[in-house]
Amino acid sequence: RDDVTANRFEFDSVFEPQATQEAVFEDISPLVISVLDGYNVCIFAYGQTGSGKTHTMEGTEADPGVNLRALSALFALREERQNDEEYRFTVSILEIYNETVRDLLTKAGRGSKAALDLRVGQDGKVFVQGLEEMTVDSMSDVRTAIRTAQGNRAVGAHNMNEHSSRSHLVLTINTHSRNLISGQECQGKLNLIDLAGSERVGKTDATGDRLKEAQNINKSLSALGDVIAALGQSKQAHVPFRNSKLTHLLQNSLGGDSKVAMFVNISPVKWNVGESTCSLNFASRCRKVQLGQARKNGESTDLRKYKQMVDDLKSQLAAQSRNFSSSANSTPKKPGRR
Repeated sequence: RDDVTANRFEFDSVFEPQATQEAVFEDISPLVISVLDGYNVCIFAYGQTGSGKTHTMEGTEADPGVNLRALSALFALREERQNDEEYRFTVSILEIYNETVRDLLTKAGRGSKAALDLRVGQDGKVFVQGLEEMTVDSMSDVRTAIRTAQGNRAVGAHNMNEHSSRSHLVLTINTHSRNLISGQECQGKLNLIDLAGSERVGKTDATGDRLKEAQNINKSLSALGDVIAALGQSKQAHVPFRNSKLTHLLQNSLGGDSKVAMFVNISPVKWNVGESTCSLNFASRCRKVQLGQARKNGESTDLRKYKQMVDDLKSQLAAQSRNFSSSANSTPKKPGRR
């Protein structure tokens, strides 16, 4: 196209095909690291099948993507701060397949079709009931968890990709920290999401189960677009988080107190220019959304003050109880009558 009719897009960063995994992660690493300070962080990879989403997030054993690099960075910082902070990490890995939430760390394996339910806790936060969380103390633990999840994930073949992931994959890292000097505690959550491929059903020649999968994928991605559009309207009274399992699950991360970033992967193939334009338009709309100031999940100053007051009172009561017992035991007994 000429300069008049050409589509123009503006993004925070653009990575050319020769960009390294290291360069991609370096750009996003400040967001990842902030989870240790008590922030909720959500990072998506969006795009059509075969555009490189899974390569961006998972990478290979020799050249890992965002997921492994993120966890490696968190472990490195834990080691660096060990004299001042105590950290505990847990991971969970799930997929949303045909609007069904599946635990990929379950011991039941690939054959398991048990659906997990989304619930809302007393604190108003959405959680997955029965989802297994694994405590990880090293990168070896992380790799074991990821291998288990990869073996359980739903994949299928169609014209766009011989081994296409037919589900949204959500890797969640929960962090809990305690300051060894002040005793302050805080929790953070990092969601790393590899979305299923976004392409028109007719282009994949999908039939049967593949067709049903494609329809559910497009439905959930459309719901994600509706949520983002609603969040972009400051006077919007209702945000349709419950229109899909994906947006309902991510309600806590998209609701305004989190940090959110999205990788949008596009194919360099000319035949895919239509899908690439759709992806870029979606990314452009996402970039315009203002979610507001992210908030930490740590204890407030007032809460810490009141907890300290309670601890002081408990100590005083315990001391008084010991003094009373000691006094009672030392009082001489009066001789009784014979």
